[in-house]
Amino acid sequence: MAEQNIQLPAYSMFAKTPVYSNVPVELEGIKQTAIVFGLQVPPVIGDATDILYTVSLGGASRLDLIADKFYGTPELWWVVAQVNSGTDPLVGFDVGQTIRVPTRQRLGTLGIMSV
Repeated sequence: MAEQNIQLPAYSMFAKTPVYSNVPVELEGIKQTAIVFGLQVPPVIGDATDILYTVSLGGASRLDLIADKFYGTPELWWVVAQVNSGTDPLVGFDVGQTIRVPTRQRLGTLGIMSV
């Protein structure tokens, strides 16, 4: 069976996921196809180069708005969530809370975004 590719935008947390495929296999003499799923890109963890950002307004606590402020796209909300482990993406952060935001340069080095 032919290999199936899925094209994802570069900013997706699954962009570096290995190809999803229908792979021919033989199990106990029976020819079948197996679906092979890749793994998510390794998580982004805190780093000394991260920007420390204090959330000043309630509405500005949403992860998509913070990602848009620092990266120019809300699609990288998952980076902010990962580096601030345990963050609920639907709730965001408390006003006055200081969070970590990886720099654009670091995301470029990790291949998550073009700088």
